Amino acid sequence: MRFAPLAVLALVSCATSPAIRSPLREQLAVADTPRLEEATRTCLEQAGWKVDPIADYVQGSRRVSGVKNKTMTEVYINPPDFKPRITGGPDYDKDSYWSCLSTELGGAKAAPAPAPASS
Repeated sequence: MRFAPLAVLALVSCATSPAIRSPLREQLAVADTPRLEEATRTCLEQAGWKVDPIADYVQGSRRVSGVKNKTMTEVYINPPDFKPRITGGPDYDKDSYWSCLSTELGGAKAAPAPAPASS
């Protein structure tokens, strides 16, 4: 029983944000901040969150917040050079926000690689 808290801590620390897993990681990397905010709002609303209409800046990151069933969530949209691009947000395994976000950003593709120079 003495090791139960350590076991719980180990399990929690193994949970990783969907924002650092493919394909969402790549989709976030190529999307601009206004597009990410739009997708975040859309997905939070579709998941049943009442989204605050005014986002704010917190230490250089755009914060979008919402409330559902007396629970508050905050999604931080970080600058493009910050990894992961999105932090915070609803529970990874219990909320449809994350799968919706990947679907919403599905159209955000990276620019094609330049064609090799012909000789």
